[in-house]
Amino acid sequence: MSGEARSDSPSDGDLIRRTQSGDREAFGELYRRYVAPIYGYIRLRVGSEHDAEDLTEMVFVKSLEALGRYEDRGAPFGAFLYKVARHLVVDSYRSKPAALPLELAESHPHDDPGAEAKLVERERSLAALSAMDGLSEAYQEVIRLRILLGLPTDTTAKWMGRSPAAVRVLLHRALKALRLAVDESDGDA
Repeated sequence: MSGEARSDSPSDGDLIRRTQSGDREAFGELYRRYVAPIYGYIRLRVGSEHDAEDLTEMVFVKSLEALGRYEDRGAPFGAFLYKVARHLVVDSYRSKPAALPLELAESHPHDDPGAEAKLVERERSLAALSAMDGLSEAYQEVIRLRILLGLPTDTTAKWMGRSPAAVRVLLHRALKALRLAVDESDGDA
C-alpha cells in the first residue's frame, strides 16, 4: 500500500490526532499503511534484511516517540517517516564499517546453462549500483525512490519536498549522470 488512506478509512491526520490522544490502535493503522514502503526504501540502502528490519522498527519507534510534538505542516506523514528513515540509515553507515559480501563471488551456479548471462546481468547491476555511489545524494535518492522502489512521481515529490516537475527533471538528470558513470566504468575495464 502506498500510504494513502482509502476514502472509507480515516486520514493520516485523523490517525495522528487519535494517536496523540493515546489511541495506540490508530498508530497501528499508520504503521500498516507505511511499513512496506519504508522497509523497501531502507532495504535498498542497507546490506542485509536483518539491518533493514531493525532500522524500519526504529523508524516507527522514533516516530511514535516524536508524535506528541508532531505538527501537520502540509507535508504527508509519509514524508516525515521517510526523513526519519533517511537519518537512521545515514547514522547506521556512520556507526558501521563498510563491508562487501564475499558470498557474491561464490554464488555463481556453474552448471546452469544461463549462468553466464545471469553473471553478466549481475555484474551490470553491481556496476550501476557502484556508479550510484559517485552521484549526488539527491540523484541517488530520486533513483532509489522512483526506479528501485517504483514510487509514483507525486509520492516521490512529497517525500523529497520537491514539486513533481522538479522530481521529473531531477530523475532525468540523475539517469543521464548514472549512464555516463556506468559507461565510464565500462571503458575502464
